Amino acid sequence: MKKYTLKEIEKVFRKLKSYSYYDNFFLYLRERLASFETNENFESRLKDLVDFLNLNNEIEKSDYFNGLLSNIDFVVIPKKFKHDKIEDPEDFIITNKFSSNHYEVESCNYLIDAPIEIHLISLLWILNEGVNLNDTYKKNNYAYALELDDSKSKVVNGLRLFKPYFEQYQKWRDSAINKAQNFIEEGTDILMISVDVKQYFYNINLTEKLPNFKKDLRKGSTKKGLPMTNMLLKIHEAYQLKLKGNIPSNINYDNCIPIGLLSSGIIGNWFLKDLDLKITDNLSPVYYGRYVDDIIIVLSNASVNENEPKPKSAILKKFFVDRDILKNEEENINVYSYSEDENIKLQKDKTTVYAFDSKESHAVLEKFKKNIEKNSSAFWFLPDEENADEDFDDNVYELTYSDTTNKLRSISEIKQSKYGASIYLAKKIKLALLSDDKKDLKTTKQILTFFKGRINLEFNSIWEKALTYFIIQNNTKAFIAFINETHNSIKKIKVTELDKSCSIDKLQQGQYSYLLNSIALSLCINPKFLNKDIESHIERLENKILTIESLNQIILNYKKTNLFRHYFVIQPLLNFSIFNLETNLLKFDIQNYKDIKLLNEKFKYAPRYIYLHEIVHYLSFQKLYNSSQNINEVNNTVLIEDLFLKEVNYKDENENTINYSSNKVLDDALKLYYKFNYELRNSGVFNQLEFDSIKSAYFKNTRKKNHADTIKYDEVSCSNKQQKDTVRIAIANMIVKEENIKASLFYKPILSTERRKNFIDILNQAENCKTEFLVLPEVSIPYQWLPLIADESRRKQRVIIGGLEHIRINNVCYNIMVTCLPVERNGIKDVITVFRLKNHYSPHESKSIRNQNKIVPIPSPYTYNKFIWKNIHFSVYNCYELADITHRSVFRSEVDLLFASEYNRDINYFSNITETISRDVHCYFVQVNSSDFGDSRITKPSRTEIKDIIRLKGGINSVVLYDEINLTELREFQKTHIDGQKTIKFKNTPPNYKHSKAEDRINQKF
Repeated sequence: MKKYTLKEIEKVFRKLKSYSYYDNFFLYLRERLASFETNENFESRLKDLVDFLNLNNEIEKSDYFNGLLSNIDFVVIPKKFKHDKIEDPEDFIITNKFSSNHYEVESCNYLIDAPIEIHLISLLWILNEGVNLNDTYKKNNYAYALELDDSKSKVVNGLRLFKPYFEQYQKWRDSAINKAQNFIEEGTDILMISVDVKQYFYNINLTEKLPNFKKDLRKGSTKKGLPMTNMLLKIHEAYQLKLKGNIPSNINYDNCIPIGLLSSGIIGNWFLKDLDLKITDNLSPVYYGRYVDDIIIVLSNASVNENEPKPKSAILKKFFVDRDILKNEEENINVYSYSEDENIKLQKDKTTVYAFDSKESHAVLEKFKKNIEKNSSAFWFLPDEENADEDFDDNVYELTYSDTTNKLRSISEIKQSKYGASIYLAKKIKLALLSDDKKDLKTTKQILTFFKGRINLEFNSIWEKALTYFIIQNNTKAFIAFINETHNSIKKIKVTELDKSCSIDKLQQGQYSYLLNSIALSLCINPKFLNKDIESHIERLENKILTIESLNQIILNYKKTNLFRHYFVIQPLLNFSIFNLETNLLKFDIQNYKDIKLLNEKFKYAPRYIYLHEIVHYLSFQKLYNSSQNINEVNNTVLIEDLFLKEVNYKDENENTINYSSNKVLDDALKLYYKFNYELRNSGVFNQLEFDSIKSAYFKNTRKKNHADTIKYDEVSCSNKQQKDTVRIAIANMIVKEENIKASLFYKPILSTERRKNFIDILNQAENCKTEFLVLPEVSIPYQWLPLIADESRRKQRVIIGGLEHIRINNVCYNIMVTCLPVERNGIKDVITVFRLKNHYSPHESKSIRNQNKIVPIPSPYTYNKFIWKNIHFSVYNCYELADITHRSVFRSEVDLLFASEYNRDINYFSNITETISRDVHCYFVQVNSSDFGDSRITKPSRTEIKDIIRLKGGINSVVLYDEINLTELREFQKTHIDGQKTIKFKNTPPNYKHSKAEDRINQKF
């Protein structure tokens, strides 16, 4: 029998916690986990579990295990409410009223409510025994797909367990549609059939298949016994006994496997593998896929008999009954049984058949596909301001018409879209986080009007989003009104005759608990929002579950365990630092960085992966703050001597002083990245080989000297296995307003709705163009929006270059250029964010700062960056730095591209510099200026009439223009000696150009 250690169980606990963090359905497990981890007996309970698992005696004799089993219960949640729609169209009345005196529940789900130790045993079963079932069903199944290592026999280390459900669901659905479309375009008729397995988890009888179940579990395993399986079966028995007498008579409790136990997904997949196999063998579909209990089948050369009075029944008979897949003993009944297990049933009314004739119009399938693509991209693009500002009602109400949409009498039904409501709220929350504007009273009113009665109860999974929106809007009245309406709706829940066995009290308790957790999770981002008005209102409800005492305890547990929504935290890693549990995580002043110290203990059981760019962000701003504290002011200038954490003890042996270097920031950040994601989760042991492997996968960095040590540059190389020969570059044509610059320098950054709209438009346009690079002007990005920029670069894998608005800390005004380099490792997308202080402030810029008694920082030595990303060699200049003839020649023969981010009125002077630098360094040159000044362009070292690839100025609206440059052509030209160069596309390289370096860039292998 396997011997377990505490470290192993801690790893399993992290997996369970991470799963719960990303799961939006089972809030009861999240609450249990938070309570478990904050309990003073947390570690001793884990040790007790280890001791039990290592016992050799039979589990039936264990008082410890029997005690866990005795604490298994279940939570009742409504699955379907009775609608008031009358089937007879003559008696059907269309109404927008969804409130009533009571709300009848037609069916329920019964989720397991068990001690965390039970969930850990379930997860241990997956990792040690259940994983052996993976090969028996994985081909056609898309749900509960395990994240396996290279051997395909073990679940990966770390936090991951299942592949992301939204990716798997899209893959399952889109693969079917694409396959159907391909056959239609090739001239083949197809049938696409969607069927649903009735009461999936309530009809899995393992008893009959137990021998085969255990046989498959032993495949590929050298172990003799199945100790975890035996424990799991005991857990099933305890759950089934608890359900006895408490569920409707039409559900056989003996067949139930626990909903909410992670192992149930694996068992369910295995249980239906025979059905999967029978359908594929007997039908030979061109596509077959199952997602939990939903099945899609695509058949080629199949059609519907137009003369058949009941075509759906005929199809089910022809393809399923006649081929011994299903049986239908009584004619015209709705339910069909699996021929080899009558407990597995499919419902005709939940079966949809799509018949597509290849000779007819393909528009229906094409429109269906476009709608899916539109919905799939809803969270991919940043919220479009104009579309997001459409009425809430436009997004959540769907009207069904029986005739032309122009006739009011043609409306046959009004439906509410949970998906539409969820998307709308997510977008409004995102926009609200990016600006400091006033309350949106119109949207608030629409939300409160929508979440009433039955609709409110059916949409309980997005209660938290609505409450979060009210908190961000700082709207106490709306928050109270929402709680009051939801509380009153829950009180009106009733059950139909079918579910009389279900206790109304238990059903209502489950909903009150869900409301309590939704309130607590929303308040985690700003506990101070819970003021006396809200507290007194909750007390007046006189609800035994929804109390201030229980609410405060759950908030505290969630914050201590970091199980709330991190994407609402305004600054990266703020919730992993020393901060008061009452801190408002929606607001942050950069001056407060003196109080922000990361705590190791908060990362040990962190529920999510910590991205490198978050750590770089934290370190960069902390070091800016520290440098401003230790500044040496001489004639109103500053020598920056230390921007780095001294405990790292990083020192270049070739230098006498520690100076500004982004490489040191990256080195420090990577050490913390390894510590947080690996070392602390691996019993505090540092593994040098593992660290070196991770670093090489992320980046290589070196420091190089130039021009007698007065100028140095940090080289960062990454993502070079994906080499690019051509590249798309987008330049942002946007106005950088002087009022915004002054506000950041001397007051508070302006984060208005108008500015936010223009900025998001730029980012979304770059995505529409699918560019590899997006370049923004100097001082165009408020530092509060930097997390948005980094995340956009990470998700879209796009290099983003731009200047932050001045960051003033302790009267030191920093002008920072940011370059975001996207990377991907083991399927995880990240971004390397590189900060660089401006080497030369412009005369006007320096004068403006000093006139306000503020300080201009000057780095020593001057430092630049050279980046190699996908084997594209480039560097970035910050406006006035180009005026230094020595500085702009640093990268001669070294780069394919130079970028210049500018806020510059003197376009004539800089126009000459642009043309000079493109010829002298001999590279493509991209210059992006404020659109009112103009001369933003992409140019190349060529003759005058063809040198400018893009050149523009003006325009009130913010737009993106892009073009494609060919790096291979340039390099092939540059590697040739000047005597052999044909100057058709490019001008000759300058004297003493190092042609071998161009050839190296062509031949460089990674």
